[in-house]
Amino acid sequence: MIQKHRRKQAAIVAGVGLGVAATLWGMKRWQALKQTPPVSPRSHHAGLAGYFQQVGDWRMFTRVTPNDDQGLPVVLIHGLVMSGRAMEPLALALARDYHVLVPDLPGFGASALPASAPIMSVDQQADVLWLWLQHNGFQRAIWIGNSSGCQILAALAVKHPQAVAGLVLQGPTVDRHARSLPRQLWRSWRNSRLETRRPPGPLARIDYAKAGLWRAFGTMRAMIRDHIEHRLTYISAPTLLLRGSRDPICPARWLDELAALMPRSERLTLRDGTHTLHYVYPWSFCNAIRPFLARIQQENQHE
Repeated sequence: MIQKHRRKQAAIVAGVGLGVAATLWGMKRWQALKQTPPVSPRSHHAGLAGYFQQVGDWRMFTRVTPNDDQGLPVVLIHGLVMSGRAMEPLALALARDYHVLVPDLPGFGASALPASAPIMSVDQQADVLWLWLQHNGFQRAIWIGNSSGCQILAALAVKHPQAVAGLVLQGPTVDRHARSLPRQLWRSWRNSRLETRRPPGPLARIDYAKAGLWRAFGTMRAMIRDHIEHRLTYISAPTLLLRGSRDPICPARWLDELAALMPRSERLTLRDGTHTLHYVYPWSFCNAIRPFLARIQQENQHE
């Protein structure tokens, strides 16, 4: 009886010890992820640079390609809780022809905010992009967004139409037929099962660590509450709506609905593509939008 009691005590002590060790390891790993440099070494060697600047109340980080040819800049906006790090492959694919900039939105990636700072709404993030564009000496740009980045760009195009020469909205959210966090998480999990060849999960862990779980959850709620379909009829800029044919987060029906709301839109589906096209298939993405970008540049060549 005494031996049985001692074995039980030893098991409890061992369990507690393992739990404490696992917690400490997790905290150390979490801190290490937060210290990850903003530009990956591979992208840096390929010519992608970055800089910090104070934009209004926010200290923002921007990646930039070395191509500074004349013409409208192309700006890439990341999706939910991610950062511009996920856009680096597409930026490098576009760099041969365009001057590409990739800002981290405040609170994400290297554009850090304290945990006590309020969660920014979609409209507030759009206003930040408008300030950021002017701070960098540009009046207009061609904007490319992924997922929830499309919601921010739709708000930007409505509130500050003079800043938008053209839009590429890839995998726009949030499908009004699945407007709840559990449904969106379920669709995101299904998408992750399709991207095992080049999973964006390691990037997501870095960006979630940098953003913090409180900000991540609060931003998810803000995005769910935003109705992109209410803005699109007011967008006058030429817009390319794009999705991958296997994207469960942005189904074909949803893209058709959005296209029907936009007077100057065209739609395109990339065969076998998934939701994270910009990261998993950057060159296919780049080649698909190249004619649209060239046309917008041609139409605005006087700028």
